[in-house]
Amino acid sequence: MPAMDDHISIIPSPRFKEILFEFKEGEDTPKSIREKLVAEEDSDKEMSLTTEEVEWCHTKIRECNKSERIHELLSESRIILPKYEPPPRSPELEARVQRLRFEQENQEYRNMTRSVDASYQRENLGLGEIGKDIRTVNQHIISGMQYLLSVVGTFFAIFIGVGMVTPDYGVRALAATIAAVAVGLAELFFIIREDVKKENKIKKE
Repeated sequence: MPAMDDHISIIPSPRFKEILFEFKEGEDTPKSIREKLVAEEDSDKEMSLTTEEVEWCHTKIRECNKSERIHELLSESRIILPKYEPPPRSPELEARVQRLRFEQENQEYRNMTRSVDASYQRENLGLGEIGKDIRTVNQHIISGMQYLLSVVGTFFAIFIGVGMVTPDYGVRALAATIAAVAVGLAELFFIIREDVKKENKIKKE
């Protein structure tokens, strides 16, 4: 339980003090009130009342049929509430709070690193797709260059080779063209077949 003063102090107002002095010589006036009133007269020390003494004053005022009411007198007075002092934390509670704080910080760190890792993976996935597209384009360029070199090389090889048999340029050009077209069609067939194989493999994956 929190530590707390066990009483409330009331510093009576001047009008409240006047009424108390009227009750000073009464036979039923509590000794504590008499002593406080005497001390008030003999010194400048401010007097204070307990809740029990205020309750007695309330009863006495009603018995004497005075016009004053205790709530009015209290509203003019100064009330000193008990001072609250929070209890010291137990070592077990402090250790538990520290452990929960540590677990929460770890959880926040894991969530942060998880989001960073997910972003990194998405970026890597995007870079991987770009790299894959670049490799595909490079392969197509290489295949096109090989196709062109095969056709052109075949044409000149046949053109020069037939020139050793006949000097007629028409015959040489016709033979070279037929051979180049045949090689071009063959190369095109193999290129198309490889592309179909790769597409089928990608669909299976």
